[in-house]
Amino acid sequence: MKSTINFLTLSTLLFAFLSTKAQDKQLSDLLSERFSIAGFTHQAADFCLGKIQDQRGYTFVDLNELPAQKASIILKDNKGRLDTSIARLDSQGKIKQIDLFDSLYGIKRAAHPKLIAKIPFENKNGSILLKLSINGMDKTFNMLFDSGADGMALDEKRANEIGLKVTRENNASVVGGTQQIKVSEGNYIQIGDLKMENMSIAIFPNRPDDHSDGIIGNSILRRYITHIDYDNNELSLYEFGDFKYQGEGKLIPITFPQGVIHLHADLSITGEAPIRGDFVFDTGAGYNLIAFRPFVKAHKLLVSGFKSEVSSTTSSLGTVTPTFTGLAKSLALENVEPMVNFPVTLMGGSSANKDWNPGADGSLGIRAISRYNHTINLLDGEIFLSKNKLHSYPADFLIRDYLFGWNNQGQLILLEKIGTANSPEKGKRVAAIDGTADSKLAKNSKSIEKLRGIPKDKKITVSFDDETKITIE
Repeated sequence: MKSTINFLTLSTLLFAFLSTKAQDKQLSDLLSERFSIAGFTHQAADFCLGKIQDQRGYTFVDLNELPAQKASIILKDNKGRLDTSIARLDSQGKIKQIDLFDSLYGIKRAAHPKLIAKIPFENKNGSILLKLSINGMDKTFNMLFDSGADGMALDEKRANEIGLKVTRENNASVVGGTQQIKVSEGNYIQIGDLKMENMSIAIFPNRPDDHSDGIIGNSILRRYITHIDYDNNELSLYEFGDFKYQGEGKLIPITFPQGVIHLHADLSITGEAPIRGDFVFDTGAGYNLIAFRPFVKAHKLLVSGFKSEVSSTTSSLGTVTPTFTGLAKSLALENVEPMVNFPVTLMGGSSANKDWNPGADGSLGIRAISRYNHTINLLDGEIFLSKNKLHSYPADFLIRDYLFGWNNQGQLILLEKIGTANSPEKGKRVAAIDGTADSKLAKNSKSIEKLRGIPKDKKITVSFDDETKITIE
C-alpha cells in the first residue's frame, strides 16, 4: 500500500526542521552595523525594529544566500506564521535591510525604478528653494530644502494665512535646549506635479529668514531617490528599488541615525594628520563646515595651530556660544579628493554648552555641498557626488570678517559679514575687490591671497555690479 503525507503534515515537518535551526542563530546576530529600516540606521533602526518586534515578535528561522548580495530570509511571527522576504547583505554577508521590514514602514522597492517627478528649484547661493502649496490652497510658499531637518516647518504667520489647523503641541530639540512648537498633522503638499500626502507640519514663531517661508526636510529623501542637479537647478525624484547609478560620481556611504544624514570626513586644520569626524549633511546650513564643541575640545583644535581670522557668536534660545572662523587645510569625504584651504568654523566653550551632546562631530553646510551634484539613495545608505560647474571656481575666501564665494552661475558674491545676520550687502554680486576684477579672482588664486595679505591698517574697497561700494576696514 502506497503511503502518503498530506500538506499539513509536510508543513509541520518543515516548520519543526526550521524551528530547530532557529535555535542556532538569533536575528540580531545576523545584522550588519549598517542595518537599516526604511533608511533609518543605528538608534533609529533599533527603535523601528523594537516597534516591529513588539507587534510581531519575529524570530529568525532560515537564510539562503542569493546572487548580487541578496538572500531569502524566513521569519516566524508570534502567532507561529512564517514570512519570507528578501534581505540585502553587506560585503561580510551580514543583513543590511529586510524588504519586509521596510514595507511595514511604507517603503517598497520597484523592480525597475521609475522617474516620478522633475522639480525646478531656485538656487540661492547653493541653498535650494522649492515652491509648494499646502492643502490645495492657491497660495504658494518658498520652502528651504533642509536635509538637516527630518520634517517640515512653516513660519507661524504663513500658517495663519492659510488657516493651518493645529492638532498637537510638541517639544523640539534645538541647540541650547528645547522649544515648544505647534504641529499640524494630515496635510498634503503639491510641489510641481508631485503630491505628497500625510505631511505633518511644525509651526515655528518668528523664523529669522528673509528668503524662505519655512523648511521641507528629509520627507522627500525618505520617499524617493533624489538627484540634485545644480547645473540645471532641478531635482529629479525616482522610486526606490534596485537602482543602478549610471554617472561618474563617487560613492559616499551615509547613515541616518537621528532623522538626518551623517557621513564621515577627515579634517586637517593645519596640515597635521587628518582627524576622522562624523558630520551631518545639512543643505539648510549656509556655511562650509562647523565643528561642534565636543569634537573641538576632544581634539584640541583651537590650540593646534588654528588661526582664527574672525571671532563671533551663535545664539539659540538665548544661549550664546563663541565661534572662531579661519581656513582649514583640507577636508576629505570618503572616496572624494580633499577640499583644500576652505573656511571652517570651530565652536568654542561656554557654561551653556559644556554638557551639550549634539550627536555628531559637526555639520557640512551648503557652501561645500553645492560644489557637487548629488544622487541620494537613503534606502541603500549612499550618496553619489559628481563635480558641477561651481567646482571649477576657487573655494570661498575670507577678507577680514567678510566672506566671499562664487554661485553656481559663476558670479562672485558677498556671502556674509560674519557676525552680522542681515547686512544690506549680503548676497550682492561683486564686480571687483580693491580694483581686482572678479574674473581675475576666479582664474588666479594668487590674486585672492594677495588681497588676503593686505595689512589690516589699510582699507579695502569692494565694488558691486550695481555700482555701489563698501569699505572693509
